[in-house]
Amino acid sequence: MQPLATVIARRRRHAHTTILAQRRGPPPIVLVPLAAGFCLAVVVDRALGEPPAPLDPADASAVTPAPSREPTPPPAPTVEIGDAVLRPHAASTPPAPVAVDQRAGERVLTRALTKVLVDGKTPYGATVLLEVGSGRVLAIAEHSTRGDAEGLALRPMAPAASVFKIVTSSALLRAGVPASERVCARGGMRRLQERLLVDDARKDRDCTTLFDALPRSQNTAIAKLALKHLDPEALREEARRFGFDAPLAISTLPNAPLDERHQASPSVALIPDDPFGFAESASGFGDVKLSALHGAVLASVVATGGVLVPPRLTDHDGAGDARRVLDERHAETLRRMMAETVTNGTARRAFASGPRLKHGAAGKTGSLTDYTTGLDTSWFVGFAPADRPQVAVATVVVNQGKWHVKAPWVAKEALRSYFAAKEREQKAVVARR
Repeated sequence: MQPLATVIARRRRHAHTTILAQRRGPPPIVLVPLAAGFCLAVVVDRALGEPPAPLDPADASAVTPAPSREPTPPPAPTVEIGDAVLRPHAASTPPAPVAVDQRAGERVLTRALTKVLVDGKTPYGATVLLEVGSGRVLAIAEHSTRGDAEGLALRPMAPAASVFKIVTSSALLRAGVPASERVCARGGMRRLQERLLVDDARKDRDCTTLFDALPRSQNTAIAKLALKHLDPEALREEARRFGFDAPLAISTLPNAPLDERHQASPSVALIPDDPFGFAESASGFGDVKLSALHGAVLASVVATGGVLVPPRLTDHDGAGDARRVLDERHAETLRRMMAETVTNGTARRAFASGPRLKHGAAGKTGSLTDYTTGLDTSWFVGFAPADRPQVAVATVVVNQGKWHVKAPWVAKEALRSYFAAKEREQKAVVARR
């Protein structure tokens, strides 16, 4: 039997040898294949790969941190007029792929939009989709249970209602009224009354700003701001800038000959001189008629950053007739106000109910009931996505007392159909490559 001290010494030497072996790692022969494979990969990469691109001076900030810790603001959006697009965009953004059979896709989209109106059993209804920037008409859907529906989207068949508040808000911004301008009001949800336009510190407890009055369609607040800062001629001139009281020419409706020209009936904005009639018109209760096609154009003015591009259906008409309507700053303010309409305003319920639109939207609702005929008109004009618009939409639905769908929901479904069709087109383009 070995002494206890000898056993302990042997165990310590054995443990020390094991630790050294673990530190030394695998025998060198194991590393030879790994090293050979690494060297071979480097040789192949240098032989077949592209040389690294030189560093652009504009990208130097990505490597060398700036001395200031404050985040650098994104570059201001620009507006370009061209054959394909005319919308705010980043200079580095590549153009979206174009469908090979664009006309076939547009016919499918038109049928989908028409089906929504038919299923909604609307007495009168129309939806228009317009490509933001080019002005190209993507789809025109029309339906009527009371006669021929052809041409409904081109006629101002219904009052513009609160959609006209976009024009009034634009005139207020042009007049120098800040979006933060506060106004206190009361009542006027369904109709305007002269007594509501007189300031009363005890009763005017619903205080808001111009920025919040548009998304929530607060009639009395808009009317009081218009009476304070505008006059009838200023509002008429703003309406003319947006295309009212003038023919809206478009080229080649679906299934029409390419050389045939069509004209949409002019939308009409009759602004009276008397203060109360002027206030009614400014808030959406006046004698203002709007066509669905013009509604889409009106929304696209905000989406393009303040440029009105005439609608067209051919790819040969350029944007040469495009004209600036709004300053870019005012258009951006209106864009944010219209985005608030969908997230927290009068269109929130329609866009929040399922199935939801994956892309954020912006817009303006309108609703007006004719108590003489019993017909109820609902509107939605807008665009999507809200932060980088691609498509403008306008839907008008005229219902009776009992109704199945209203314009904001129909417009949301139209936008969903558009983006679904676009995803299918992009997948088809990728599959062909």
